[in-house]
Amino acid sequence: MRVFFSFLDAFFQAHCIRILLMSVVFLSFSMPAVATGLLDTYRLAVQNDPVFQGYQFRTFVAQEGKRQALAAMLPTVMATASYMHKSQDIVSSDNEVYASGSSEYGTTVYAVTLTQPLFNWTSYVGWKQAEVIRARSEMEFVLAGQELITRVADLYFQALAAKDRLDYVLVEQTAVEKHFELAQGRSDMGLIPITDLYDAKARLAATEALTIETRNRLDDALQALSEVTGAPVDDLGPLAQNITLKRPEPPTLDSWLAGALEGNPAIELSKKAVEVAELEVKRQNAAHYPTLDLVSSFDNENTEDSLFGGSSEVETYKIGVQFNLPLYQGGEVASKVRSARHEVGIARQDLVKQSRSVARKTRSAFLGVDSSLKRVDALAQSLDANRLALEAKQDGYMSGLFTSLGVLDAERDLALVSIDHAQARYDYILNSLRLKQAVGTLTEQDLLDLENWLVK
Repeated sequence: MRVFFSFLDAFFQAHCIRILLMSVVFLSFSMPAVATGLLDTYRLAVQNDPVFQGYQFRTFVAQEGKRQALAAMLPTVMATASYMHKSQDIVSSDNEVYASGSSEYGTTVYAVTLTQPLFNWTSYVGWKQAEVIRARSEMEFVLAGQELITRVADLYFQALAAKDRLDYVLVEQTAVEKHFELAQGRSDMGLIPITDLYDAKARLAATEALTIETRNRLDDALQALSEVTGAPVDDLGPLAQNITLKRPEPPTLDSWLAGALEGNPAIELSKKAVEVAELEVKRQNAAHYPTLDLVSSFDNENTEDSLFGGSSEVETYKIGVQFNLPLYQGGEVASKVRSARHEVGIARQDLVKQSRSVARKTRSAFLGVDSSLKRVDALAQSLDANRLALEAKQDGYMSGLFTSLGVLDAERDLALVSIDHAQARYDYILNSLRLKQAVGTLTEQDLLDLENWLVK
């Protein structure tokens, strides 16, 4: 009878392990009925991501800055009005007619003054500088858009990777629970030592703890996506199995490096920063130059009375030019010019730093694509090998060659390799996007192409 129960126990345990193996394989190919696509997630981020929206407002600020710089070269018209009440007493006077007396009266003045700069080199250089700042702001917005694409894709695939881990951990937990139940039964029948039961209990506790940790990681990954999109993201479209991964085109690193150094938006942004700094030197130095303004004014002064009797109304028209030549301002202008030149040096060093950084990132992305391709192929072979190993250990368990813990270890190995295989494919996609970002060709169309790789 003991032999019969041992055979029955082994049969049911092997049958459960076979079902769990099928669950692991099924997880690699299963798909949800409704899923949030990568492109939809990105478009939500375009509308709601505060970082990206902040750059859009910066472009508005730069546009207004150009208008303000232009205003410094356009005419200004100023209207003024004043009323003054006077109370006067003659204390002494050499004029015998008005030797004494007092008076109280009001004076009303209306005036309009027009000033048109004819020559102001500071304002002109400032206007040129504002145009470069506007162009730089637009480049920042383009760069922010490309950065948003890679950021959303990174967060999206991080969430998918976290979901993969949770799926496989849940399968493992189910397997360990079944093993623990069987171990309890076999321990009750005296078929296994008590240490085997303790091993199963320890494995179950560790798996439950891992499930809690993995579930929290998935929740955090989904919250990170929601932080960008401004809306909850509950379900994601998984990556299809039958996708074709290709090497970068052109296939040489030097071609990508040359393209990045020529077209990377971050490098162009640093070049604009140098240009802005050089114009700032000219703008500060222009404070040494004279200015010439056309000044025209009209005023009406109405006096109700006077100390010497009688009221008056006087209208005055003036037009002329005003020349100003700064001679000495305590050395402030010279100091500002020197400071601006130092800023040029900083901007040029930032350009060197940015060029080197872009070259490093381009190289890393290119090699990342290549290594991800190799890892995907290698892990695909490892997946096949681990499936065969698990099947062999399952059959060996039936004949007593392997323990149930050995079979569960094989199942865990298969789950870990499955996770690594999925992560390698995600790394390939992200490195491909970063490589296009490095040369400045990354667009929404690239996400649309990736959308075809996701299971709807």
